[in-house]
Amino acid sequence: MKYYTYILFFIFLHLFSTLFGQSPHIQQITDRDGLPSMVVYDVKEDSKGYLWLGTEAGIFRYDGIHFQTFQVPNAQGKSFTTMQEDSRGRMYFINFSSQLFYFFQGETRQVLLPDKLQKQGLKHYLIDQDDRIWITGKAGGLYVGDPYTQQWQYIEGFSTNKQQKLLYASKIFRDAYNRIWVLTYKSLLQIGPQLNLIRTINLPQNYLYFTFIKNEIICSTYSPSFSVYNLETTQWQPVFEDLANQEALVSGIYRDHQGNIWVLTNQGTHIYSPQYRQKLSKTIFLKNKFVSDIVQDREGNYWFTTLGNGIFKMPNKGILHFKADNSELKYEQINDLEEDAKGNLFIATNGNQLFYFDTQKQKITQKYRLPQGDVECMLWDESRQRLYVENGELLTFDMQRMKVIDNIFGGNTSKSLSLYQNKYLIVASGSSGFISPLGRASPAIAADIFPDFDYSDSYRTRTLRDKRSRTVWTETNQLRFWIGFTDGLYFYENNKQYELKTRDQQAIIALDISQDANGVLWVGTAQQGVFAIKNKQIVQHINVKNGLISNYCRRVFKEDNHLYLGTDKGLQVYNLQTKQSRVFDQSDGLPSNEIRDLVVQKDKIYLATAAGLSVLKKSFNTTNYTPPLIYITGVALRNQPQKIQPQYYLDYDENNLTIYFTGIAFRSGGKFRYKYRMKGLDEQWIYSNSTNNLARYSALPSGKYQFQVKTINEDGIESEKTAFITIDIAYPIWEKWWFITFITVLILALITTIVFFRVRAYQRKVRLENAFNKAALESLKLQMNPHFIFNAMGAIQHYILTNDSKNASIYLAKFSRLMRAVLENSRQEYIYLDEEIEMLENYLILQNLRHEGTFEYQVTIDDQLDPEMITIPPMFAQPFIENAIEHGIAHLKENGLITVDFSLQQNVIVLKITDNGRGIEDSLQAKSTQTKEHRSLATIITKERIALYQQSLKKNITFKVKSLDQGTQVIFHLPYQQV
Repeated sequence: MKYYTYILFFIFLHLFSTLFGQSPHIQQITDRDGLPSMVVYDVKEDSKGYLWLGTEAGIFRYDGIHFQTFQVPNAQGKSFTTMQEDSRGRMYFINFSSQLFYFFQGETRQVLLPDKLQKQGLKHYLIDQDDRIWITGKAGGLYVGDPYTQQWQYIEGFSTNKQQKLLYASKIFRDAYNRIWVLTYKSLLQIGPQLNLIRTINLPQNYLYFTFIKNEIICSTYSPSFSVYNLETTQWQPVFEDLANQEALVSGIYRDHQGNIWVLTNQGTHIYSPQYRQKLSKTIFLKNKFVSDIVQDREGNYWFTTLGNGIFKMPNKGILHFKADNSELKYEQINDLEEDAKGNLFIATNGNQLFYFDTQKQKITQKYRLPQGDVECMLWDESRQRLYVENGELLTFDMQRMKVIDNIFGGNTSKSLSLYQNKYLIVASGSSGFISPLGRASPAIAADIFPDFDYSDSYRTRTLRDKRSRTVWTETNQLRFWIGFTDGLYFYENNKQYELKTRDQQAIIALDISQDANGVLWVGTAQQGVFAIKNKQIVQHINVKNGLISNYCRRVFKEDNHLYLGTDKGLQVYNLQTKQSRVFDQSDGLPSNEIRDLVVQKDKIYLATAAGLSVLKKSFNTTNYTPPLIYITGVALRNQPQKIQPQYYLDYDENNLTIYFTGIAFRSGGKFRYKYRMKGLDEQWIYSNSTNNLARYSALPSGKYQFQVKTINEDGIESEKTAFITIDIAYPIWEKWWFITFITVLILALITTIVFFRVRAYQRKVRLENAFNKAALESLKLQMNPHFIFNAMGAIQHYILTNDSKNASIYLAKFSRLMRAVLENSRQEYIYLDEEIEMLENYLILQNLRHEGTFEYQVTIDDQLDPEMITIPPMFAQPFIENAIEHGIAHLKENGLITVDFSLQQNVIVLKITDNGRGIEDSLQAKSTQTKEHRSLATIITKERIALYQQSLKKNITFKVKSLDQGTQVIFHLPYQQV
């Protein structure tokens, strides 16, 4: 009894009859998210989908991720409000110093007001359908002007009963039919297009706020007093009377896209049906906050601005959310939900209280104090009408007597509970998995129940595995239960333990187990998705590869063909037949994507999150079919910003581009994607997340391109339009067609010139070769004159007739070799030195035979020369040897001598031909007195050959004829080649 007295828990406190406890989740955006000021006066969605915010710190534009600040030159103060947009996209706003500005195409400009209006000050303004500006002055009067021509018309008042009354206008309105209404003191005037008075409505009270709905006008005072005026019946009717007695002050009235009416106050906002009679929700949205303005964007999100609390975004007003500031749920992290026999829910939190939620009333009706803090898990025992609650110790709570009746055991932090044979508890705890009797009064565990496992006398439990575990489940109609440990999934039957692994023998790390109507076990895991198990066999495996949004599944429940999955990325409802999914996450109004538990009932889903309890309809559809928007917001060349234009003509070296773009998809909460490509360079789309809103091209080749970009929202819906710019990068001069043509023509001209000169060179070479051959033939003729051949053949004949066949054969062989050598070598530019010497020796032998041995000859070679490794121009010596024989030693009857010497001097071959016959002087004198029988052409032919060699081989050959005291010497300087 001391234990029960000490804890004093599970005491029924009270029922709540005044707090409704149902409110959609509303996301707050503050200065920590980049909001420049927590004081926001109003909000406006422009025609491009951006949100404009008038704040205490300036005017800002919001794309869902970034706040963009606009400088306002000449502004006398930083507080801006009352934003309106004209048909051209100009955004107008005023400050508290009565200055009117507009923003257009990146610039902010001030509207020049009439002098009289500048002096008295601007009070209110309106932009009509013709883009005219209507302005009321603080000293009375109405001004209508054209902001483009700066022409203004002043309306001082309207004549009634031939009297002119000064018009003290305070506000101007434009209804759904574009009619203009002007508010004066207790009157509402309809002004025609010609600035004439059409209708006057006398106001029963000093109304300040008006909402025009077809032929009705909702009017409100500053203090809560509301009426509707019918333009057809001219009748007044009170509305929103439930607000009449409240102390709140009205700050505005707004009609959303569905026609619902929102009443804004300094203590929150209320929502009413389009018929004004029915309050759609008893919840006070943003209770105790000064709501200054509201707008519903094109995606259906609601945006609330406040004075002092920043802005709030409500994606889905259909979801109910229970948390600390709108219910008795003191602790917002919910660890477990347990359904009782009535379908009501027990809520286990991270605090020292247990809450009871009435699903019919949709509110928390009871709460119970607990002794030790957090509740990790619970289990409802239907047969005993008891609730087992983990609270440091495992407690038993009797619902009929509404009190704790037992403490089953302590010292273990239970994570999951399950009944076995309706008399044992299977427990997954932070230290082990074990089996225990239902209560301390229950008999101890039977000896035949898992006898091979460790037994504890203290707690009367058997420890199945001494390992941390997370989940447990007992199969229906089977004496088999399952425990998910941190190292694998185990099942127990016939008092034995078995592990179930995947087909590839991987351990299954289970977080939750449930069983469907067909007896199939569904196992949610930490990293492997979901497994379906039947008869101890895995029959299906679902993961991110085939449809899941996350492989982390903390809760899994199957009903019909749907799997309800609580993941770390929100709620997923997966259709097992169609493989299609519905997802509910933070972008749809869920306060936290961490689903810790879930309960599925007839028409509702209850979600335990880390930020409270959320309730949504079972038939929810959160697919955002509204196409997102996309804009190209900047272009930079070499990191220098450029003016945005549809087409860019750039030089070839202006190819370092950065293109910035912005997608607007407010519902996604920044989780949308971009896809872009540079058509002409990339045919494949490149995908990036919302934070990477630029494309960089550091070296774009010359050519024509079109950069294209689209936005893809959180549900895969693409923007209808593709934002694009055209880029034309000029080709460098060397890639332009005329330059290429010029270079082509020039190359062709060069080729033609080269071919022409090559042909000429070839022709010259042919001529040189012909001349060379001619000279060679002349040399051949010179050497092989008929007289020489006759004498040589005669000598050979002599040997034949005298039967001297040996000498005849020798000389005939030498004559034939000489003839062959002359024919071969006369066409070669170079021959081996030993071939030249052999040819000369054969020639001298035959000449000596012809002259009957009247002279001798010598051929000498310098030791530095290797005749077999050196080549020289051929047959320069032969003509001069012939001259030495014919003109030098022919007159000598005996002792004639001819020497031929080859030596090496300064990289040239020096050839000397010397004879001891008549000198040059005597030879010339003898020629002049004798009949010209022999004409020597040796010198002429040699000079011609030297000239041909110099042109064809580019080699220098020189020779000189020197007269000696006794005889003549010819000296040649010949080039040579080392082989």
